[in-house]
Amino acid sequence: MLTTPLARRFFASLLIFLSASSLPALAWDSTGHRLSASVALRYLDADTRSSLRALLEQHPRYEQDFRSAMPAEIAAAESNVQLDWLLGQAAYWPDIARGFDESERAKYSRPSWHYIDGAWLRGAANTQGNLYVNREPAKAIMGPAAREIRTEADADNVMTALDYNTRVLADSALPASQRAVALCWVLHLMGDVHQPLHSGSLYGTRLFETGDRGGNAIRIGDSNLHARWDQAMRGKENIAQTMKRSAAPGGLTGIESDWSLWLQESRGFLRGAVYSPSLLQAIEDADRSSTRLPAQSLDEAYVNEMTEIASERLGLAGLRLAIWFQNTLPK
Repeated sequence: MLTTPLARRFFASLLIFLSASSLPALAWDSTGHRLSASVALRYLDADTRSSLRALLEQHPRYEQDFRSAMPAEIAAAESNVQLDWLLGQAAYWPDIARGFDESERAKYSRPSWHYIDGAWLRGAANTQGNLYVNREPAKAIMGPAAREIRTEADADNVMTALDYNTRVLADSALPASQRAVALCWVLHLMGDVHQPLHSGSLYGTRLFETGDRGGNAIRIGDSNLHARWDQAMRGKENIAQTMKRSAAPGGLTGIESDWSLWLQESRGFLRGAVYSPSLLQAIEDADRSSTRLPAQSLDEAYVNEMTEIASERLGLAGLRLAIWFQNTLPK
């Protein structure tokens, strides 16, 4: 849960804020990423905001994916409203890239960057995120140090992709177009690492022998467990709106960014809340009897806790984005 005074102040303002501006009530991969970007903006000073916009305007697909895609009412609004939309679009852009034609998709879409094997360990992420039913845990994978991730080829999961893209974004000597793409990925990946089901999977002896793909293989009604968590903010417009500034920008100076800690937090929720005792029991029974796991349901208490956790994780992702930008982004 929230452990610092700054984070607690942020979350309090998140829950009480109601705004007239609207965001589409879509999944975490849309509303959630846009929300975290919007939260981040509310903490940033004017110079950092200007730097972000100037850099984003150098994106190689700025015309078609940003300027031309901007709704008319946003284009006619003041600069701060436009920047809020642009940064939200940037945070969602790595998912947009999944739908590009083949040549453009090969340039920009990196499917393996959105998640991580739960056996992967480094730094504060010192325990596995995977759950194992009726079987022994897999051997831990010791991840490379961040300093070893120097090129795009070194990045193969959400952690190493953050290592790589933060390095690119922070290097003012690199081409602005390359840094603008990295900006989109940093915005996006800092959201992804806060999603519990991006941090590990569940494995069984017979059922899910190769894993449940972060909950994607567990049916919940006509959906699946991963999608339900992605969509935890759907219909929560009173929360998923533009946030008021709740702390002075100076309050972010000197705070360390450690995504291994954020990954470990997500794994705590994965093991302690996502796979509830009743869900684990159903999986264990089906695995032991070698039967197909029937579609499960989530009760009201589970859904309420899921929404609270998703709100907290998205808010922290925004706050932590602001901290990284304020302390590391070249001005």
